[in-house]
Amino acid sequence: MVPPAPLDSLQARYRELLALCDAVEAIVDSIAGRMDRAHCIATATQISALHLVETVEKPSHKHLAATLQGAASGRSKFAWEAIDSMLRVFLDGLRRHVAADQATIEAMRRSKTSH
Repeated sequence: MVPPAPLDSLQARYRELLALCDAVEAIVDSIAGRMDRAHCIATATQISALHLVETVEKPSHKHLAATLQGAASGRSKFAWEAIDSMLRVFLDGLRRHVAADQATIEAMRRSKTSH
């Protein structure tokens, strides 16, 4: 079996991250209505497992995961509106990161095939 090319492996990882974004977006969309608490906890577990660089201006993804788990369990100190905002900031940052990296990968592929 031939191992996947490094760029293919990276693209597969980005597909996983975008699927996580879809899961988070489903939670955001359900905040005003009936939310699937098990889905929240499973998604929080995925967020917690990420290896992301944390910055001063963005909340820690582990803090976000803990907040989401607490809210799904009915023991959050934050209002759902605050959690909604936290999730949207996370989504925006992660999607922007993935899009920028995918554009770079595509440029690398085009450069490789043009030589």
